[in-house]
Amino acid sequence: MSDLLQMSILAIVQGLTEFLPVSSSGHLALAQAILGFETISGVGVDLLLHAGTVIAVLVYYRTFILEILTGLVRREKEAWWFTAAIILSMIPAVLIGLLFRDQLAAITESPSAVCAFLICTGVILLITRLVPVGDRKVTLWRAFLIGIAQAVAMLPGISRSGSTIAMSRFLRVAPDKAAAFSFLMVIPVIIGGTAYEVFGALKDHDESAFAGLTWPMGILGFTLSAVVGYLSVAWMVRLLGKRHFWMFGFYCLAIGLVGLGWCLLH
Repeated sequence: MSDLLQMSILAIVQGLTEFLPVSSSGHLALAQAILGFETISGVGVDLLLHAGTVIAVLVYYRTFILEILTGLVRREKEAWWFTAAIILSMIPAVLIGLLFRDQLAAITESPSAVCAFLICTGVILLITRLVPVGDRKVTLWRAFLIGIAQAVAMLPGISRSGSTIAMSRFLRVAPDKAAAFSFLMVIPVIIGGTAYEVFGALKDHDESAFAGLTWPMGILGFTLSAVVGYLSVAWMVRLLGKRHFWMFGFYCLAIGLVGLGWCLLH
């Protein structure tokens, strides 16, 4: 399989699964394990694919983000509270990422563990079907609890958007507010985490971090992940409005069980 085709598959998987509640890390790990992607992997690929999905969120929520920035300049209380909530939600993920970086990386290399966590994601999503739709805002303490859910989702196979939106549902946060907060809170985490990995690779002179990457591959991966990511955000917001979020639980259960079967046979 050509490198461009491998990059295309990974970019599409990343763009779709970063925002749909099905775990992007889990799908990428399984895609690389099952399809045998060895030539394109590492920090460089992660940087490109995550950059594309960050751009997707920024473009989709550009009006809302501009309102927040304008509100900060004008010292509007609502804008400052929202920004504080975003910062507070980052703390659990940052602590977990720094303290358990090696352990998380080891789990990523275990397809069976990824599949088990995908099954957990499926169960969580199905449980949200039993929770009534709320109309509350994202307060500081709710933001911290949603942040804890995001930290747990650092386990490959646990969906970040699935766990954060599920936590929002359990806390009775309104669907539109839950979606906006879930998708925007990940931006600083993705940027910070990716920058940490890139600087670490550069500091250690790790030549393998960007090995095999070419300009065509980079442009293709970034563009595809951005376009597909934008479409998946738009789709996810509509699904939340129609209260179909929980149905992804069946998909996660199916992928997890099929994946476990594949692991047992290999």
